[in-house]
Amino acid sequence: MMLILCGLWTYEASRAVYEDEDEVVTFYTHLGSYTYTVPVTKANPLYANGTTLEMGMPAYYFAVSPTVDMSFTYSLEANNPSDIKGKLQTMVVATDKEGSDEEKKIFWQKGFPLKYKDTDTWTGTSVTRNFSFNVSEIQSMVKDVQKQLECSEDATIEIVTRVNYTGKINGESVQGTKDFVMPLVISSSYYQIPEKLDFSQDTNVTKKISVKRVPPISTIRTPLFLFLLNLVFVGAILLCVVTNKIEPKYIEKLEKERSCEPFKEFVSKGKLPEDIDSLIKVEISSLQGLVDAAVDMNSRVIYDSKAGIYFMIHSGVLYTLSDTPEKKIRMDRTN
Repeated sequence: MMLILCGLWTYEASRAVYEDEDEVVTFYTHLGSYTYTVPVTKANPLYANGTTLEMGMPAYYFAVSPTVDMSFTYSLEANNPSDIKGKLQTMVVATDKEGSDEEKKIFWQKGFPLKYKDTDTWTGTSVTRNFSFNVSEIQSMVKDVQKQLECSEDATIEIVTRVNYTGKINGESVQGTKDFVMPLVISSSYYQIPEKLDFSQDTNVTKKISVKRVPPISTIRTPLFLFLLNLVFVGAILLCVVTNKIEPKYIEKLEKERSCEPFKEFVSKGKLPEDIDSLIKVEISSLQGLVDAAVDMNSRVIYDSKAGIYFMIHSGVLYTLSDTPEKKIRMDRTN
């Protein structure tokens, strides 16, 4: 009973437990990227008119190429089926900020919308729109605002594409707005476009997940020790029972062998003669008596293991001792 109880205790203590936990998983991801080329539209000493300057140059000069041809690609990536539609809007945003990086205050902000070469609405999980802008004109518009406000010329200029989206992902309704901001550095004679033009942002959700917890060894040490101890105890008991459970016949045989041990030197192995019916039969009650008689008659005791009979023949008389009561009965019947 204790073995069973300790076994159940050990099982319960070592059984893994499942617990619910909150896990933050990515529901979908916003991806946005700008690409551009800069055509040479003015006569200059560096490039031929009509040459296309590629991305990544340190600077582009107003006197060479004031116009930028740009594309913006947006995609919404999700692991589940999605049906999305939305609207894009790209503009040049000029902002005058004052203060430290952490606590900058916006003094003024002005947006200048840019027109797409295609519609501003879209359906699906990705969209690309093309547009162009003249950096010299942007610089002039910003300076006009600064002049009218009579403020400093330290405005920050950025290309901002705003994505408004709505739809369903895996049957769940989603909607929101995402801005993709590209700084544009404008100097007196040139402008610069940053190298980082790819953007990514995850939209995360919290879900309940089932986590498997395996109990530490310290928790199951005590019940496991008691279970093993009881197992050893039960095994020892069974061993004792098996050891002590010896067949009675085997015990009787061992007892007889032990009782016959002192007379081995007086006993020889042999076989009963076939003509015992002609002999006078005398049954002796013990091996001691049969050996004593053989010594007195200067004879020897013979043991027939097959018949289970100790015997001695002297002067036409057969002296016998049966090995077992059954053989004695069998011997009596032969008489």
